[in-house]
Amino acid sequence: MDLHGGNIYKIFREKDMDKILDYSSNINPFGLPESLKKAISENMEILEKYPDPDYYDLRKTIAEYNGTEIDNVLAGNGATELIFLYMKAVKPKKALILSPTFAEYERGIKSAAPQCETVYFHLEEADDFIPDMKKLKAELKKGYDLVVLCNPNNPTGKFLSKEKILELLSECDKYDTRLFVDEAFIEFAEGGIKSSPAGENANKKNLFIIRALTKFFALPGLRLGYALFFDSSLKEIFDSLKEPWSVNAFAELAGKTLFSDTDYIEKTEGWIKEEKRYMFNELGKIKNIKVYKTETNFILLKMYKKNAAFVRAEMLKKGILVRDASNFTYLDETFIRLAVKDRENNNIVIKKLNEVINGDNENE
Repeated sequence: MDLHGGNIYKIFREKDMDKILDYSSNINPFGLPESLKKAISENMEILEKYPDPDYYDLRKTIAEYNGTEIDNVLAGNGATELIFLYMKAVKPKKALILSPTFAEYERGIKSAAPQCETVYFHLEEADDFIPDMKKLKAELKKGYDLVVLCNPNNPTGKFLSKEKILELLSECDKYDTRLFVDEAFIEFAEGGIKSSPAGENANKKNLFIIRALTKFFALPGLRLGYALFFDSSLKEIFDSLKEPWSVNAFAELAGKTLFSDTDYIEKTEGWIKEEKRYMFNELGKIKNIKVYKTETNFILLKMYKKNAAFVRAEMLKKGILVRDASNFTYLDETFIRLAVKDRENNNIVIKKLNEVINGDNENE
């Protein structure tokens, strides 16, 4: 099974298909912002020069967008580079990963620190995949170098408020435990980046946040991510480990362009607020599944009479790729994940999913 969703190229090769409705990957359906298309077309000559190795203007733009200082910003070739870079920098000996969640955290830890003891904190289905803070605080007493969580979480769609994150950070501070928070989907959450602790006036030395433009700005092919960090001692380590020019000129231009595209941002915020509710309500009408409320642009489903491999295969026959979520830690073969996209395609997917699960077109 593929580690991630969105491998349409493999599907095209193996199934002899040239078109697919990809609901396994969670990309903004509005597509590439017009502001970036215009910026690229007017600045083609930037490819003739190396990017600024310090990415000063890019980092300054990111800092202003997040209400922080330029020295708190690290730019990277997508969030994945920054995951692996951070793990190389801190080399944890004992790490706690709130799971089920994105697989690259564990891979990053193992790559940087093969001897690290990796422990999973179980986000219980009975708790709606929301961490039990009392149990989590008790677990921290066992002594961890690092706690890792995704917020909003992939694949559950659950979101912890900034107050909860700051509460957890305060608990981590008691044990000098670092807190790594992946906010790749934060702009889709209610309140957007204002719902992040990044701009809060608090002791954030142990906090490390990563973000990406991949999902919200529909740029998976460009690869641009950034981190917000507040431990000044890490800067020298990052400088010594990071490869030069990992952010290309077009990605740098994207970062300097898109954070000020308020029309695109506001349009997306309005769309996701409405469409995730619609998708949740309509999926909830299908028999033999459980639908989990989401705070982002994907939705987790549990099936009672069909397994994920069967549903994925049958949906693929209908030209739709869904994410088999059974390879997430603590999830089993009853779970799939769907993207939330535009209304027309969402309705097609809902209808076809009902046919696959219940063998008819009846939603009642």
